[in-house]
Amino acid sequence: MKIKAAVIALLLVVNIGLLAAVIFGVAGGSTAYAQAMPGSPKYLMVTGRFRQTEQALYVVNLEKRMLAVFTFDQGSKRLTYKDRASLVADFR
Repeated sequence: MKIKAAVIALLLVVNIGLLAAVIFGVAGGSTAYAQAMPGSPKYLMVTGRFRQTEQALYVVNLEKRMLAVFTFDQGSKRLTYKDRASLVADFR
């Protein structure tokens, strides 16, 4: 019974450490590059800086050739839909 409690306590500590690493890694302004999800070649997501306190998330629908833009305000912690565009019409 003591071994079981020790294993559970150890797993709890490891999970808290991993959660802290994820939270501080995201808050630290890490950079993500464009990447497609394996098995789902329909969408492509790209991140970038929009303004001083905002970051942008660009989502490309590769089948419909559409681009959607979202911004994330770090101060208010809000994700906002900005606009969309047709890549076919814009790149003729």
